[in-house]
Amino acid sequence: MTRSGGPTATPASPVSADAGLACVVLNPSKPAVTESVRRRLTLALAEAGYHEPIWLETTVSEPGATQARLAVASGARLVVAGGGDGTVRAVAAGLAGTSTELGILPLGTANLAARNLGLPVGDPEALITTAVTGTAHPVDLAWVSIDPDDPVSSKDRPAPTQSWARPTLGSEHACLVVTGIGFDAGLVASTRPGLKARIKWGAYALAAFENLWSPRLDMLLSLDERSGQEDCPAGPRGGRRPSQVRRHHGVSRERHLERLTARCLLISNGGRLPAGITLLPQATMDDGLLDVAAIDTVGGLAGWTSLARQVLPPFAARYSDPRRALGRVVLRRGRDVVVRLARPAMVEVDGELLPPTRWVRVRLEPGAVLVRR
Repeated sequence: MTRSGGPTATPASPVSADAGLACVVLNPSKPAVTESVRRRLTLALAEAGYHEPIWLETTVSEPGATQARLAVASGARLVVAGGGDGTVRAVAAGLAGTSTELGILPLGTANLAARNLGLPVGDPEALITTAVTGTAHPVDLAWVSIDPDDPVSSKDRPAPTQSWARPTLGSEHACLVVTGIGFDAGLVASTRPGLKARIKWGAYALAAFENLWSPRLDMLLSLDERSGQEDCPAGPRGGRRPSQVRRHHGVSRERHLERLTARCLLISNGGRLPAGITLLPQATMDDGLLDVAAIDTVGGLAGWTSLARQVLPPFAARYSDPRRALGRVVLRRGRDVVVRLARPAMVEVDGELLPPTRWVRVRLEPGAVLVRR
């Protein structure tokens, strides 16, 4: 973790005697982190009555959670996270369960957290104003864990140059927007950083094309029964088994079990995905529930064409009956989700990769973070 002396600015109005402390956590690797951004943010904080902010920069080994906890320990009332989704989720994890408020300055490519929260992405001045003076609302935060003892054969692993995300806190990975298994994780792994910097969303489209023939995954989906499991509009009950008690890695309660085959499983805290896709229209980041989408295709390109007609604008989330369509989406909801896979698959959490595993758990902490909107 590094500390940087932020740019100086002359306040437009005097700082009040009871002004609070603000911290700014920036990812210096983002091209959008310019002196102009630093200067405008400093001025906005001064105009809002904050003391001279503490500036902290993220590193590869400390992507934001440690900096956020330091800010809380220093008495900060506001922490502004400037960076991509990885930086935002790490800072959010460090603030979880505290009264310190989070302002988001999205400086990445996808910026899914900001988009799902309805922040004015694309308007730098409005983003700074919202981060500094917006009203705080409680937002849910998910925590992802994989089986640390899962033996994975070398043939299932990507190239050894692939770097895996480190746990955010303890053994868990924080997730603000989406955890993806299968096709979605393959897309993240295939997206080239250099290409993403040049053509933005186009890099994701190319990576998606490369993964069209990703394998289908057999899985057992286990959902916490407490939240209720009425079927969503995507289709009728499919192969649901009676509620059973399961114990694994501390998970023990009445749960709904369902066997599925899918190319991709998304466990989401928000419904908006890259390229303007709204896959989970009911998903919001403050409803206390995780939205699950099992996505499958059969019939080669015909299946993907069928799926595209259901998820791409202007037909977003107009799902066909999964018993008949070549492209199928099955929706479920819950607060605690466990997935057991027949064979190892990669996992992505807000755009960062976890190693192949046969077991994934995503639990939700409702209202964990106070985010300015």
